[in-house]
Amino acid sequence: MVRAGLLAVTQLSQPKRADLPRAVRIMPSRFVLRVGLAASLTSTFAFFWLARGTHGWLPAPLYWTAFGLSALAAIGCALRPLLQLPLIEASEVGIAVWLHGPYRRPFFAPWSRVRAIRLTRVRSAGGVAARDALGIELNHDDRFPLPARSARDELPVEGAAHADLAWSSRSISGDLRRWEAVLRRMKSAYAEPPN
Repeated sequence: MVRAGLLAVTQLSQPKRADLPRAVRIMPSRFVLRVGLAASLTSTFAFFWLARGTHGWLPAPLYWTAFGLSALAAIGCALRPLLQLPLIEASEVGIAVWLHGPYRRPFFAPWSRVRAIRLTRVRSAGGVAARDALGIELNHDDRFPLPARSARDELPVEGAAHADLAWSSRSISGDLRRWEAVLRRMKSAYAEPPN
């Protein structure tokens, strides 16, 4: 009787898979996307102006090359919001994170390798102010190493909840508490095989 009662309590506390979305896509902050587009468009127009005239002190082919590269960057920045490319995507099998840009291979962690999803505190590499962040703690070892950090990653604040990967509202769009709740429910539902 006690065993059946514990089983019923366990089943009630775990979310039903039918109640969860099949996939959750967490998009990058719109502000960051707009700043990237504005910067690349500004540099495109500046290099076009320099390449067409005799305003610069470098040879014209260098300006045309810089114009072409900045135009490609502007196209990439404009396509990202149109294509709806996420920064984090969670599904029934795990979490994929695009750490090095949207057009590169993501870092993937199956739910069995996700230890915890929690809110934590981070600061930027050169910043002092701490802010709330969505954090993911992973079970890592020699066969499943952590991804390499880049210089622009947000760093955990000393004394805050541990997270191997973290993103503040400067990096991702939406409500951090909502994302944490949804991802935590997905982890608890998909980390263990169905009965």
